[in-house]
Amino acid sequence: MLTATMRADWMALQIFIAARANHDVITHDLVDAVMSRDADKEQGKANKEMVRRIIRKCAQLERVRVIFTEEERYWAIREQLHHMTDAEVHALRDSIADGGDDDPRGWDRALINAISVRLSNRVPPRRLDGVTPVSIRLWREPRRPAAEETAPAAPDTAPLFTALAAYEQCVFGTAPRNLSDIARHLITLGKVAPAEHHLTVVEANAAVEDAWKALRTATSLTDRNAAHDQARAAVEQARAAILAVAPRAHRMHGTDLPATAEEIRKAALAYSAADATPEELSAIATGMVGVRVFCRSDSGTGWNVTATITAGVDSALGHIPAHPPIVLTFRKRDGRYDAAENMRRMFGRMFRISVPIDYVTGRRP
Repeated sequence: MLTATMRADWMALQIFIAARANHDVITHDLVDAVMSRDADKEQGKANKEMVRRIIRKCAQLERVRVIFTEEERYWAIREQLHHMTDAEVHALRDSIADGGDDDPRGWDRALINAISVRLSNRVPPRRLDGVTPVSIRLWREPRRPAAEETAPAAPDTAPLFTALAAYEQCVFGTAPRNLSDIARHLITLGKVAPAEHHLTVVEANAAVEDAWKALRTATSLTDRNAAHDQARAAVEQARAAILAVAPRAHRMHGTDLPATAEEIRKAALAYSAADATPEELSAIATGMVGVRVFCRSDSGTGWNVTATITAGVDSALGHIPAHPPIVLTFRKRDGRYDAAENMRRMFGRMFRISVPIDYVTGRRP
């Protein structure tokens, strides 16, 4: 029969061993994981608080970093952010913002506060000078389920990509041709919109068509002015209807990037549904799926890069996009490499997709 101290000592030893494979870092998660693994053993019934006290006492001797308190975690995150470029930290902040309430990083106060301080104009404290940050990631990345793990009751993404295409049409003005395009996209959106939003889309489409007729039939200056006012109101109503169906349709977010070949084909079909020809629909079904990252350096120093990211389908008809482009601007980290290679090295790990990614460098403007 083991005593409580013997159980705690044995379990602390197992955690120190596990820390060697965890870059010599011990967190609450590691303690919980190791103790859960050994829960069916007598040693696994050790008191966690006693185990943590032993770990804390022996940490320096074992040469491991212990991150148990929120303050310890905050400063460890500050160390990691201190070694990231401004562009990387900005990209991290934007990614968290894009994720909304579903992104666990948005609820991580230590991470959010550390990012805020890192991007401020404050002088970094001396305790960050020359430190080597821990190698493990200290915040939980949002998990994108694989296609085979998605439950049959998973939400249909077609409304989002159809709404993205429809919202794009609302920025081209109120000329009769533009109103005709908006109406066509609203009809397509109505076919895939959830039932509770169907009437809203139908009413918006009717308003756009009425405005189109008013513009076509106006003869006097007074009638034309009234028709233009009617058209502007109709476009605003169309925007509101589109956002009711897909609140994020005002712009393409990085977290909405389709991750698998099947998802990209579905997104491309939804995004092109209002305007695609039969040949293009066939090309989407049979073409080569991938993600293009087109990078271009500025015409001045060449250090500032604009990257345009688009998932889609390549075919004999050309590249058929699955969504509006995602545009990212950043500053090169390493001048020895071109814009595309800098993009790959700095942000490539953020692409959580299972299709080929083609990084291309274009000429400076």
